Amino acid sequence: MKKLILLMCGLALLGMAACKPKEDPINKKIMGLESMAELGTVEYTVTKIIKANDPKWYKYGERKILFSSVAYIKAGIDMQEFSMNNVTYDKEAKSVSVVLPRAKVLSFNMPPEKINLVFCETTGSRKDFTIEETNDLKVQAENSIREDIPNLGIIQDAENNAKGFFKVLLTQLGFEIITIKFE
Repeated sequence: MKKLILLMCGLALLGMAACKPKEDPINKKIMGLESMAELGTVEYTVTKIIKANDPKWYKYGERKILFSSVAYIKAGIDMQEFSMNNVTYDKEAKSVSVVLPRAKVLSFNMPPEKINLVFCETTGSRKDFTIEETNDLKVQAENSIREDIPNLGIIQDAENNAKGFFKVLLTQLGFEIITIKFE
């Protein structure tokens, strides 16, 4: 009798374990993305030429200077702005809709060691460019690159790459109808 009771209890425990709701792999996978800080999807390397020609009509001679600089721009999705509330899916229909935050520049780096003097010429009675003047030119170069970011297409590329990333991920999870939008 004891063996029968133990067997019944064991079967009951097995039955309860089998009935335990399983964690949804879709939620688990997407929630893992939610915990990421950023999803960098594209990086551009931009080279900028900085030049200055300083002819003064009242001074004899000219001053010319030329720098090359490199900036690294990374763009993608700030996953801190993403929420599972922006994901709706129907497992039976194998369809999913995801609304992602708009892509943005995640980092901008213009290392000083990547700013190189290419050419400098001072003629006549003119003085060389001062450190302050060369630093001002470098700041102008950085500002020029930052202002040009909307024209580079980096944001559009970042969003297209994010769409591709999510489509592959969601296809691997078994979805066939995938809609990805940006808010």
